[in-house]
Amino acid sequence: MAPVLFLLCACVGPPAPDVELCRDVITRLCAEPVCSGVTAKLNTPAMGCEAELQRRSGCDVAEFAFTTPTRDRVLECRLPLVRESNLVVAHPPCEYVDETFRNCPDLVGFLGGTP
Repeated sequence: MAPVLFLLCACVGPPAPDVELCRDVITRLCAEPVCSGVTAKLNTPAMGCEAELQRRSGCDVAEFAFTTPTRDRVLECRLPLVRESNLVVAHPPCEYVDETFRNCPDLVGFLGGTP
């Protein structure tokens, strides 16, 4: 019973700031090796993907806040990227990245890509 209670408490706390959520999504999309869908849809360089997407989206500044898409929409779009692991350093399978792009053209546009 104690391990279950610990796991439930591990998710308690204030939500991450928008800037951290934005950076988390970008980190997952740019995890090495970068999926071909990322370079194709987002037209990013193989090296410097994170910095480029942070610059385009505006989450390269600490005061960043979501408008369009909304925070809730980004959380929804992020689900496939965290399906197998909630560790930021985990590389999501490319089919999950493709699913994110298919289901979230607004996120693709937000990141400066072609929906």
